Amino acid sequence: MEYTIENIEKILALSKEGKREFLDNLYEFLNENKLTALDYQRIKILSTAPICPRCDCEYITKAGVSDGRQVYKCKKCGYRFRETAKSLVYYSHKYYLLMDYIKCMLEGKSLRACAREVGISLPTSFKWRHKILSAIQGLEGGISFSGITETDELLLQYSEKGRKFKTLEEKEKAMNTVHPNVAVLVMTDREGNLLFKHIGENRVQNSQIKEELKRRVSEKNLICFKPNDEFIQAVIESPSKKVLVRRKTKGLAVYSLKVAEKKITDLLVWMMRFRGVATKYLQNYLMWFVVMNKYLKANVESDIGRLLNLSSHDRWAWERYFRLIKLKY
Repeated sequence: MEYTIENIEKILALSKEGKREFLDNLYEFLNENKLTALDYQRIKILSTAPICPRCDCEYITKAGVSDGRQVYKCKKCGYRFRETAKSLVYYSHKYYLLMDYIKCMLEGKSLRACAREVGISLPTSFKWRHKILSAIQGLEGGISFSGITETDELLLQYSEKGRKFKTLEEKEKAMNTVHPNVAVLVMTDREGNLLFKHIGENRVQNSQIKEELKRRVSEKNLICFKPNDEFIQAVIESPSKKVLVRRKTKGLAVYSLKVAEKKITDLLVWMMRFRGVATKYLQNYLMWFVVMNKYLKANVESDIGRLLNLSSHDRWAWERYFRLIKLKY
């Protein structure tokens, strides 16, 4: 199969059920037709109108072809860009190895093992992991809950794993600095929807809980929460029904925080494989865990295509990644 407009139109015109089946077999489909992650990124981008990556303007005109890829020009600022600008494959010279890398990620291999098996350097392995994880961050905004919704918090230790120090004095200062705990808001329901969100320091605050409830629940939800002052103040103002869950509550077993507590335990066990995660990158790993639980099927062959599809969904993935790596400790 060649990369043509006709073939792209066939893919875009699939029904919802057809797209599910297509994603299950996407990895096999791309391999059989000798297509790469770059080709699939182009298919995803062509499903929406081109946008200027510099000024977000939609007044775009075609400006020729370069290396087989369409070039566009912004009528507002004059910026020229390829169709895949700022996407997952932007600045990836070995994009043809990206699906092999995703396979290694799904198999739970370390950065060094992924680099060795795929044939890339260790720094590139680190960049690719966080490009992919930055790309799926856009899914967080679409997470909502139905029915019985459990809310809880998770406190983690602050970490600067991997930080390089320029001087001995800088290292000593960092080692002697006492950092507050890292606060993570946890929300889940009985339908499989899940959210782990790095909120800030010390504890999850009342205003932060209110904001997330406002975005993600409705009057039809029933919220289970623990006897914590911040949670109590936030949930009381919500139009949803409420159940305050205490340890000695009897006769209300269905109204509990057991599902949220189970998800927290699963997350902590899963994160042990990384031997610590820098707080700077924590949200990336939290969203990785959410995607594994919500969107993937624990089948590596079919999940390669699904993760590639989710990563290709965000056309500004590289921009999100670039902002992340520029954050200073």
